Amino acid sequence: MMNLNQMPDLTRDDLRDKMGLSENEILTLDREAQNILGKTIMMVDTALRDASLSESERIEAGLNFIHMGMALIENNLEVMVDSKVDKSKLN
Repeated sequence: MMNLNQMPDLTRDDLRDKMGLSENEILTLDREAQNILGKTIMMVDTALRDASLSESERIEAGLNFIHMGMALIENNLEVMVDSKVDKSKLN
């Protein structure tokens, strides 16, 4: 299982050659990641503008949204890679 620190090091070649993803699967992951990041940015912006929260609460909320967004992107990658594993090779 991958952790969030390893994700920035992944390249398109890694996804294709090491993880066996097709170009269409890579494009799908990219599109989903862009959608997630867009929504994450909107949530962070909303949190930072929320006048009902203290400054530290705004920052904490924004950081939580960033963490959740990155976790969703990581989960999408893991699901896509897991779908490529031949189930007959598993225990």
